[in-house]
Amino acid sequence: MTLDRLRNAKRVGLLFSGGSSRCIFQVGVVEALHGLGIRPAAALGVSAGAWNAACVAAGNWRRLRSYWRFFCRMPYVDLTNLLREHSPFMWRRIHQRAFDRYVGAGAIASPSALPLFISLTRLRDNAPVIVDARASSDPFTLLLASNFLQPFYTHAPSVNGEPCGDGGWTDAIPYQRLFDEGCDAVVLMTSKGESEGGLYRNPQDFEHVIDDERVVVIRPRYRLPLGFVERRWEKLAPIAELGALRTREVLLGERHRQCDLAARGPAPTAYVSAVRTRLRSIF
Repeated sequence: MTLDRLRNAKRVGLLFSGGSSRCIFQVGVVEALHGLGIRPAAALGVSAGAWNAACVAAGNWRRLRSYWRFFCRMPYVDLTNLLREHSPFMWRRIHQRAFDRYVGAGAIASPSALPLFISLTRLRDNAPVIVDARASSDPFTLLLASNFLQPFYTHAPSVNGEPCGDGGWTDAIPYQRLFDEGCDAVVLMTSKGESEGGLYRNPQDFEHVIDDERVVVIRPRYRLPLGFVERRWEKLAPIAELGALRTREVLLGERHRQCDLAARGPAPTAYVSAVRTRLRSIF
């Protein structure tokens, strides 16, 4: 049983892939894992998954739903922000408020916190970079950099003197890093549905297949019926429940009809993938 594999592991790493609002799926996964007795030893966050990873690493996994609800209640558009950040979007400010309230730089650096790693893309050479948040003097900016995506942000944050952007551009599922840090099992949480094909790793590897039994992948059965920047809690909460039920399906072999929830029609990226696959078969 997959659950036994995780329970027998000495160090379980949690990998929170990106997906903007769809990362609410990870909240239910984390809750279900704890309910089944799985205690993580490290966390790695990519893009929007970095916020969930930070909350878990700080020991505040029970407050993840409150974190999301707090974040979603705040307005995210302010035309006066055009003068401050040259953008009408206030994502930096609302992320700062939510981070300070539910995580905090001090909690990440605390000896009781889990090791936390954040995946970035170094913009100078488009190289993947993973940073240990415990060694960062400004972990908030580190997490914000992993989320940098235009047009939602206009100025790329600087990490160690280098402008950095969304970690998902170069490696959305860097599970090997957790093995390098001593984990002997990794739970990968990603929002791409099984019906959509292989896992998205980067634009050159959008149908990635993991051939390592130490990696347990928990993802929806179908494409989630959720917008990229959905903020209505009544839309988000059912996806968190879906995450919990899918965890039980993957780990315990159960079957829940709620997990048949699916968006209508193929995702826009499916058309792009089809064209790429066709071109590769020709050339």
